Amino acid sequence: MKNVLAAAALLALAACNGADPDEADTAADTAVSEVDPNADAGFEAVAPGNYEVVRADGSIDQLTVLPGMTWAMVFADGEAVGGTIFAQGGKNCFVTEGVEGHQCFEGSEPEDDGSMEVTAEDGEVMTVRPVESFTGAAG
Repeated sequence: MKNVLAAAALLALAACNGADPDEADTAADTAVSEVDPNADAGFEAVAPGNYEVVRADGSIDQLTVLPGMTWAMVFADGEAVGGTIFAQGGKNCFVTEGVEGHQCFEGSEPEDDGSMEVTAEDGEVMTVRPVESFTGAAG
């Protein structure tokens, strides 16, 4: 099965884009009211917006982070998926609807243009970059 969550690494890019931590949900079973935004929990909010995830092979997936810590992605091959986001161990983690488990990603400090490298648990490194809109169909 395609590594659906690897493309969700793009969301990790948004982690450092200045989103309001009060709008972040740290886990499906943790209420927002239980999150202390001043605590050093290793979590940074994922900013809503559009992102491109550039893989090592040059393929580009299109990711949209929605308010409420949800996401939707269209892979370069046209497959579409979505799910929810939470934080664990200082990493941004993604749950894909209909897929058991989750995958977490660690991101580098963002560059001046907002792009950053993210690393999946399996070691795959991708570049995630914010975009105003998508310039055509994936692929």
